[in-house]
Amino acid sequence: MEDVLEGKDATYLLSNYHHNLDKCVELLHLRFTQHNWNDIIVISDYLHKISRDIYESQHKTEQTSLDTERPLVFYYGFSYLARATALQKLGLFDEAREYILKYSELGWFSGLDANGLDEVERFRFFAKANMYTNDLLSGKDVLQEYVQFLENNDEEVLPGLVTIMEAANLHSLNVDDVLHKFQTTIDDLSSLESETNKTHYFRFLYHLSIYYSNNKRFEDAVRQVLVFLTSANMIENGTNFKKFIVLFEALRQYASNEQIEQYQNLFKELIKDEEIISFDGDGIRSH
Repeated sequence: MEDVLEGKDATYLLSNYHHNLDKCVELLHLRFTQHNWNDIIVISDYLHKISRDIYESQHKTEQTSLDTERPLVFYYGFSYLARATALQKLGLFDEAREYILKYSELGWFSGLDANGLDEVERFRFFAKANMYTNDLLSGKDVLQEYVQFLENNDEEVLPGLVTIMEAANLHSLNVDDVLHKFQTTIDDLSSLESETNKTHYFRFLYHLSIYYSNNKRFEDAVRQVLVFLTSANMIENGTNFKKFIVLFEALRQYASNEQIEQYQNLFKELIKDEEIISFDGDGIRSH
């Protein structure tokens, strides 16, 4: 693990992070963007080991100073959170649940100052939200409880809607009433500006399109695909762009003439933006 932290991946780490605890967290964030769940499990185990060793050493020496970006309890809790997330993404919901419980209550951690207590509270909240996510994706009947939780926690609505649509597609749930309940929020999603929120929004559109398709509402499914494909920054989101193109082609036979024309016009505009292309008997030529 030390070789990883000091090797080629070190180029991705923020230059002001010197402590291995912070390097681990930064490397975990990198692996999250890459969806490399197996690596995350390895790195989170290492993060847990070194944070636990430091905690035990501090407990013996009563030395609490540490040259890190955050309190020690954060790294201890984040090691569990990262592992639980990776296990959930791998479909290992029972194992993920065990690790969510581990960071749900860290108040036993000694030497907590005000910042440390804030971290404990944050992990307690994350555990509650993530337990709902894990249980819903695993097929447990917690949808109505989760909806109530989202109504009381606005900041969780967007990722929560993504989870609900994903679970609906996994377990053939009817969530029309949930979509109706949050319709005003959904209508405002396209105006969100942060990259994290945009990523959640595009995932929501993707799962919503599949949901409509599964329920034979094909025109609605195509409409959601076109919402993404006509968004201002869809080209910048290469992975999602390809997924939506594949989804449109799978649904093309159900698209209206107007939707197909909109799709074709979109690509004409994209080609025009890149270069002028013409076709003659000898093939495609650019000018």
